[in-house]
Amino acid sequence: MASFDEVVPPGKAGSIKASVHTANYKGSIGKAITVTHDDPTQGPITVSLLAKIVGSVEILPYPALQIGRTRRGFETPAKLLVRKDTTETGTLEISGLASSAEWLKVTSRKVEADEPAVDGLPAAVPGDILLAVRAEGAPVGTSVVNVSFKTGMTREPQVTIPVTVNVQPVVTVQPNDLILNPNPNGAESASGEALVAVREDLDPKKVTVVSDVPAFVVRVDPPGERAFRVFVEWSGKGKTAAPTSALIHIRVGKENVDLPVRVNLARVAQAP
Repeated sequence: MASFDEVVPPGKAGSIKASVHTANYKGSIGKAITVTHDDPTQGPITVSLLAKIVGSVEILPYPALQIGRTRRGFETPAKLLVRKDTTETGTLEISGLASSAEWLKVTSRKVEADEPAVDGLPAAVPGDILLAVRAEGAPVGTSVVNVSFKTGMTREPQVTIPVTVNVQPVVTVQPNDLILNPNPNGAESASGEALVAVREDLDPKKVTVVSDVPAFVVRVDPPGERAFRVFVEWSGKGKTAAPTSALIHIRVGKENVDLPVRVNLARVAQAP
């Protein structure tokens, strides 16, 4: 933001006052102010503003966090190291530690003795603060939330750390609504297939695929793999008013996803 003298008499000086919002900025920054005027002898004047923003703390390894499920799930927390900046004279005392989402849990621990580098963090020294962040029950999809805390120092009294959480669905099914088309051998049968992928923290050997309607028979190929095909066969032969829609239940342990399946009746009716 800038304010300035709008009229400067010939041979006189004018002043420009500029302020830069530095919240959530660290390191060197550069801004430019362009001054336009009615002096025909020269064009616009550019004034450059350079600054180095120094906070009270460093967030290591990065001042942001990304969390995604791994083969260990979300049980193993993501970690950050909070360290007092070398130019700060205050004492780092974290308080008011909170997250912007109920399902994002964060705890802190003060380092009392030298600790080796681990889990992507640099070696810790006494006075550092370790943050452990868990995403417990995060919704499917990408969520951008944050962790905040007070530092106990005047230069940077509060810090906010953005956290991006990515949660894949239990299984990914394509298509997510399966339509069965008639088989060449008659109008009383139809079939189709879907591609399924199991989330990497789940055991694919625990996958079961069942139909809730006997007229729809399912087969998995290959069984026990993280990515597989589900083949569905429908038969109306010898059945009076056989159901033409069903749900295929794809279960992985306690997790369950339903795949709607229906017969393309228009095409079945046209089959020879």
